[in-house]
Amino acid sequence: MAATLDRLPSADIQIDVQRRGRNQIQMALTYILLTIASLLFAFPLFWTVSSSLQTWQELRSFTPHLLPVVPQWGNYAQVFESVPFARWLGNSFLITAITIPGTIITASLTAYSFARFNYIGKEFWFVLMLGTLMIPSQVTLIPQYVLFFNLKLINTYVPLTIGSWLGGGAFMIFLLRQFIMSIPKDLDEAALMDGANPVRILRSVLLPLMKPALTTVAILQFLNDWNEFFAPFIYLSRSHLFTAAVGLRFFQNIPLETTDPRDHLLMAAAAIMTIPVITLFAMAQRYFIQGVVLSGLKI
Repeated sequence: MAATLDRLPSADIQIDVQRRGRNQIQMALTYILLTIASLLFAFPLFWTVSSSLQTWQELRSFTPHLLPVVPQWGNYAQVFESVPFARWLGNSFLITAITIPGTIITASLTAYSFARFNYIGKEFWFVLMLGTLMIPSQVTLIPQYVLFFNLKLINTYVPLTIGSWLGGGAFMIFLLRQFIMSIPKDLDEAALMDGANPVRILRSVLLPLMKPALTTVAILQFLNDWNEFFAPFIYLSRSHLFTAAVGLRFFQNIPLETTDPRDHLLMAAAAIMTIPVITLFAMAQRYFIQGVVLSGLKI
């Protein structure tokens, strides 16, 4: 009996060691799979950067080159020399500088209304707003174009930016509404007892707590405007007004002094366009993840 009792602790220790061993193996396999997946997702970016540093002969050779034989850093300078790419980048930055504040301000006000106030038809208007997510932009293209044409706003940035100052979009409103609903109403009631009005509550109580969600909205709005091609292509026809996305397409077809293929230059321009996106996400990824996760805590 005593010998049996002596063996029990060692058996528990052995089981615990085996369990830890299995957990370590599972964790190692998880990291390996995640590493492989990350490499697969990062390969297009790697190929873009690698291709931007090659000559067009290397790009069009029968044997693909993962790395350039001699990095051609001059490809990036040649992009800015061939077309006004710096101006196109500046136009894209200008549009995002207009739309991001508009989206944050108007979407916050609309989300605050849906999350904190009770009025007749609130649920109906909220469902109707969400229903606009199912309407393709091509459906409303013709009436919108006719409207802006009659207002003589074609070849201006108004058609590309006015929407952000009129609510910011259904998804942005929904995202901020969910985040506000996750904030206890006790904070609103305490501020109300101290004499704060609804606007003061939003500005001084809720907005400071909404930094993750507001950062998420800013990042998403930046990505939407930075990568947008369809709307600028429709409303802008003058080359000096082009955004970077439209300018890249224009660069693909514009005649140059030389008839050599320009694949390497297009890759360099595409790599340049990814720099602001990667930089922004690297700087704000912590707030971005918090905003996406916390926004779904309460429906």
